[in-house]
Amino acid sequence: MSQAHLTPKALLIALAIIIIWGSNFVVIKVGAEAFEPLAFLATRFTLAGLLFLPFVKWPGLRKAAMIASIGLLMGLLHQGLLYIGLLHIPAGLMSIILQSNVIIVTLIGWLFLKEHIGWRTWTGIGVALLGICILVYKPDQMSGATTIGYLYGFASALFIAFAYLMMKKINQVHAPTYMVFLHLPIAPFMILASFLFEGTQWTQNIEGMNWTIIGFAVLYQSVILSLSHIAWQKLVVKYAMSQLVPLTLAIPIFAILASWLFLNEEITPIIILGGGLTIFGISIVTFRKIKKGVV
Repeated sequence: MSQAHLTPKALLIALAIIIIWGSNFVVIKVGAEAFEPLAFLATRFTLAGLLFLPFVKWPGLRKAAMIASIGLLMGLLHQGLLYIGLLHIPAGLMSIILQSNVIIVTLIGWLFLKEHIGWRTWTGIGVALLGICILVYKPDQMSGATTIGYLYGFASALFIAFAYLMMKKINQVHAPTYMVFLHLPIAPFMILASFLFEGTQWTQNIEGMNWTIIGFAVLYQSVILSLSHIAWQKLVVKYAMSQLVPLTLAIPIFAILASWLFLNEEITPIIILGGGLTIFGISIVTFRKIKKGVV
């Protein structure tokens, strides 16, 4: 991996990607409310897979199966729970909850992989957990948040943590190929899940749906989001992760701002205090990982 210093152009590209990822919480919430969440997700995965299908290169059965397994964790489980959860919790708050995946990955490494955790990392974990406790202490005082919404969020964070652990086992893969096997094999399972849990009642109201919003949300997720991930991978190849990973800590900040601008979600003192402590604690953990060279 090159240790080249981030150029101003690369930094602007990275920040644009972070803004896209932060704003994505708003897009998901709007799309899930306009459509059924799992049907929306199935449409997004099908379109994203088909978009890159003409550029696919066969990676071998073992690698294809591993990518599909990541897709199952990241798509059906992580994003399925995320899409449903955003019907029960503000988008900005959900973006903070999902950051707990950093803590989960760290604790899994400590418990099952015998990875050492120093006192600084434990301090970061403690600060982050304090922030999360502040956020979840009284769900009824958080406008639009419910207990089930928090549960969906933490379950979603758990599965994305497992997905990240699996990603470490895969070497660099041709980007379009990765996108195809991450999406297309999982799309049928999402369609089935939508049929089982959401039924087909939504099809009776097709004419009454806001297809402008649904179309924008699907295209944003399928095209813009997918291209942003490919662009990020190109940055990862060229620049050190120690320069890129800290930027991802700003995702909740942009998510909260986008939620305030487009969804009129309140930025309350609890969000500022609890979210601030959570992000600060996760920052400590992240920078300790960078120093140890494990990100």
